[in-house]
Amino acid sequence: MMTEVLPMSFLTKAFFWGYVAMLFLAGGAGVLLTRLELTRVFHLDLGTLSSLAESTLLNQYRFLKSMEIGFGLYCVVFREEIFTLRRFNRLFLGILFLAAGARIASGVADGWPHWAFIAFAFLELVTGCLVFLWTRGKLRNA
Repeated sequence: MMTEVLPMSFLTKAFFWGYVAMLFLAGGAGVLLTRLELTRVFHLDLGTLSSLAESTLLNQYRFLKSMEIGFGLYCVVFREEIFTLRRFNRLFLGILFLAAGARIASGVADGWPHWAFIAFAFLELVTGCLVFLWTRGKLRNA
């Protein structure tokens, strides 16, 4: 039994921490390098926007990226609770599957994005499934 449990535990934690790292890296880059990210990654010419539209877009983009960092902080601060307490686990999984679902829905409605964003959705789905499967039947009520 130990040979089955250890790989699943390791795989689940590896995906969890990989996802947390992605949240901090992508969120931090988005907050600190907003203009560069919008012009290089999204090929957006900010010069074509009015001053108000540009500042509004930059403000909203930084806000959304800070929320990404905030979810990363939630994952770090409540890492034990996510794997042991139902309420924390369900909130984590709810946010994770909501994010992946939004990416997939957007792909269907708006067209498929750059492959990296499809990889992010895959990482979110795999991480969520692994955490769900690993914690199923092991969670306590908070």
